[in-house]
Amino acid sequence: MKRTLLWIGTGVAAAAAVALAVLVFCTCVFGNHQYRKATCTEPEVCSRCKAVRGEPLGHEAGEASCTEPSVCLRCGIELGDPKGHEWLPATCTEPEICARCEATQGSPLGHDMTEPNYQTRAACRRCGYTEGESLSAALSDRTLNELSVGVPAPYTTASYEDYGVDVTGTVEIVDFKVIDGDETFPAREGYEWHIATVRLVFAGDDAKKNGAQAAWTYGDYYLLDDDMAAREDENGLRPFAADWYGMRVQCWQKTGPYTEADWYDRELRFCWQEGVLVPKGYDGVLLIFYNYRLAKDATRLYLPASAVLDDTVPVFRMK
Repeated sequence: MKRTLLWIGTGVAAAAAVALAVLVFCTCVFGNHQYRKATCTEPEVCSRCKAVRGEPLGHEAGEASCTEPSVCLRCGIELGDPKGHEWLPATCTEPEICARCEATQGSPLGHDMTEPNYQTRAACRRCGYTEGESLSAALSDRTLNELSVGVPAPYTTASYEDYGVDVTGTVEIVDFKVIDGDETFPAREGYEWHIATVRLVFAGDDAKKNGAQAAWTYGDYYLLDDDMAAREDENGLRPFAADWYGMRVQCWQKTGPYTEADWYDRELRFCWQEGVLVPKGYDGVLLIFYNYRLAKDATRLYLPASAVLDDTVPVFRMK
């Protein structure tokens, strides 16, 4: 009898142990869940009881490119669309280029060249590239007796009473300025006034006896134009043509009122302003002081520059 009871007790214990093992290893009764790792779209899920813990990880987006969409770095799913190219405009030497991936499309624009002129070489209107040489100015190889502002230079001209007698004094550009306009020199859109203040001084016996007769004219550094100063109009303006970037342009010249024109301290002095109205930036006008004796038989005071210009005549380039 005792053996029978022992056998029964042993069997019950074994069954209980089996049952406990089943509960532990096959169920989650004791909270011993077996969670699968969370994914981009699913939280942690128990493989036995389907219990849920936490949140899905969400996608870890990689960087999209111009031609490929973003891809999740964990699961590989495509996210969104490619960025598309960000095209930079074509230039003279480069086609359109993507700012992100440097892909190219199309062709370079090529240069849009101007013609060379007296001031500059041929230049691209878009990028400023230059090539070749500028045109050769008419006076580029000539030696000029150029005046500097504030520095007197010898000047010889005919006496006032006797054209056959020369008197020598000095010519000085006292001041030079560039302005849009004022009461004496009226403004004009697209133009500017180049104004030189001129002083002539004569001394010595010939000047005291016969006076002095000054003469000046204008020339174009680029073309040495023979018709730089015409008869003045009712406004005191003398029209002339000059060369600006290889094109003929209309300009004007005006002589301002004299501030000195008499004897001062035993010197015969003349002081006034000479102005030229030229396109903004133009630098080709020459103010030329010559011997009045050359003009005494001429029909006008302003002789052509080519008739009076040499390496001894004082010249001021109005720039």
